[in-house]
Amino acid sequence: MLFVYALATIPVFVVLGLVAQLSRSRLARRAMEIVMLSGVAAFGLALGTLADDAVQWVLVSMLALLFVVGVVLHVRSYSRSA
Repeated sequence: MLFVYALATIPVFVVLGLVAQLSRSRLARRAMEIVMLSGVAAFGLALGTLADDAVQWVLVSMLALLFVVGVVLHVRSYSRSA
C-alpha cells in the first residue's frame, strides 16, 4: 500500500511543480513540498518491505531516478526565483 502511495505521489509532484512554475503560486509550491516529503517517507517505508523480486527492484530504481530528477528540478527552481 505504501509503495502504491509513493508511486502515486510522483505524478502529483510533477503536476504541482508545473503549476507552481507557471503560476508562481506559493500555495502550489508548498503543496508540492508536502507531497514530496510524504512520498519520500512512504518510499522509505516501502523499501523496507520489499522482497528480493527483480521486477520490484527495477520499479524502485526507476522511481528513485525519477524522484532524484524531480528534486533536482525543484532545487533549480528555487535558485532561479531567488
